[in-house]
Amino acid sequence: MPKSILNVNFDFVLLTSEPYGKISFHTKNPTTTQRSYMSTPSQAIVETLSNLGVSVIFSLSGNQIMPIYDACIDVDIRIIHTRNEASAVYMAEAYAQMSGNIGVALVTAGPGLLNAVSALYSAARSETPVLLLSGDAALAMDGRGGFQELDQMSVTSPITKKSLRPSDPNLILSSLTDCIHTALNGTPGPVHLALAFDVLDSEETLDPILSPILTNDTNPMSEDDLTKVLDALRAAKRPLIITGPQANSTRQPIAFKTLSNELGMPLICLESARGLSDSFYGDLGTILEIADLIIHLGKVADYSTGVHAKGKIAHGTSIISILTDDQNAPKLNTEAEKTLNLNTIRTGNIPATMLQIAAAIDKNDFHKPDPEWSQRLTAAISQRLGWQAGEKRHPASLSADLNEAIAKTKNAILIADGGEFCQWVQAECNAPRRMINGPSGAIGGGIAYAIGASIACPAATIFLVMGDGTAGFYFAEINTAVRAGCNIVAVIGNDYRWNAEVQIQIDNYGPDRVYGCDLDASADYAAAARGFGAYGATVSEKDNFSDALDTAIAHAGPAILNVLIDSQASPKFAPMKL
Repeated sequence: MPKSILNVNFDFVLLTSEPYGKISFHTKNPTTTQRSYMSTPSQAIVETLSNLGVSVIFSLSGNQIMPIYDACIDVDIRIIHTRNEASAVYMAEAYAQMSGNIGVALVTAGPGLLNAVSALYSAARSETPVLLLSGDAALAMDGRGGFQELDQMSVTSPITKKSLRPSDPNLILSSLTDCIHTALNGTPGPVHLALAFDVLDSEETLDPILSPILTNDTNPMSEDDLTKVLDALRAAKRPLIITGPQANSTRQPIAFKTLSNELGMPLICLESARGLSDSFYGDLGTILEIADLIIHLGKVADYSTGVHAKGKIAHGTSIISILTDDQNAPKLNTEAEKTLNLNTIRTGNIPATMLQIAAAIDKNDFHKPDPEWSQRLTAAISQRLGWQAGEKRHPASLSADLNEAIAKTKNAILIADGGEFCQWVQAECNAPRRMINGPSGAIGGGIAYAIGASIACPAATIFLVMGDGTAGFYFAEINTAVRAGCNIVAVIGNDYRWNAEVQIQIDNYGPDRVYGCDLDASADYAAAARGFGAYGATVSEKDNFSDALDTAIAHAGPAILNVLIDSQASPKFAPMKL
């Protein structure tokens, strides 16, 4: 496809020009803080990043990256210093999703890089543009057992769109811009730039890129393919439109809402590891069985979509999989093509394609699906089994109170970690913008996500929910939130157990075979929060949760509520009568 070139002295817009749903760089005009003379490699890196609009880097310090730290003093780049390398990447992921700009993380070599890998995988699965900069052992020590020597590219290449290790200082800036371009174009995703210490700390001088020029691949699908999609929609009576995480309503509000309105039906964004079986989607699994057209927008026909589950797709159902040019899923789609009526279409950019389809529908006075079908979709999503309160606070009751607080809080953002308790919140709570633990299925990144979201949207109130298990992963980041001045209201649903695993043991082995997954009251999360400088309070079954929540919201800075809850399995959908 032809590519347009944008000089990012203006706006470098890759997706849609909407707050929280765009990828844009607003580069700065040269200022007195920008050097007019040749710079060291580390200075050139941070100056080029600054000129690309990067204003914050999430990082845990280390020997090999101290030249970067020193260079940041002379440019307008803030370092958010974390307590774990994985947290830095999680923060960058949330920052990217909430700001629309690339998120940047900086870690040191060896174990520093390895600590970051799990979070890098999450960014890959959530299709989030993250630039991971890592220090690395000196090139001169390759193969000699140098300090923290590691073949970093072999580690990161399988889970990034690109991983580079420039062997010469003169290749650093071209590698940097190449990585950023790759992260932002096509299907967004993480990239990695390893900085060997002797290259980074070289006496070579470089000219920082003052006006970076990047290619902008925003071309939608061809007119022939557009016609195929429109013809399929015209013929369908029960269409189902599924998007991937890159095009959810938080990251792409204009494209998502516009297409939904033109179609006259809700879109379904699959951004959970459980796919359509996630409780958030209610009874859509049953709806899938009667849909006569399924369109995947930027979503590979994988197991999460139900297309590989025997008997889930009705015989004769048409499936159109619209993927970006860089989405590599030949095996899954080929398998589906053999057994189902699946047609794969390529495009340059999913949000642009969503707007392209919406514009074509509007232009052609398109016949919208039967309103009854739209109502059935809406009803299916909201299907839930009833619940009964236990001795302590039921997660559904807690979620209802939380939802009420979110609704009356201006500029609220919901961050929901994984686990049984958070499944209730994900299913029952609504917020204008939200972020969940995502398609990777990883848990524990919630605190870091909340910090990244707060840095991206400092005027917002961040509502964070986590279980007592997930809270323990990176709890020290509460202190990072304090130091960064983040406005976070965190609710820990505490049932003294790893409940998701307990439910698996009960279901598979019986209630008398629960083993090794208990926690207990000796972990005082409220006291620990206070020890890190935040507000902390425990809410027992005797306390009013709404009152405690109001107090936490009114607190300036991070506030953590340790809420004792009834241990319940995640919500289940109530099957509908077709």
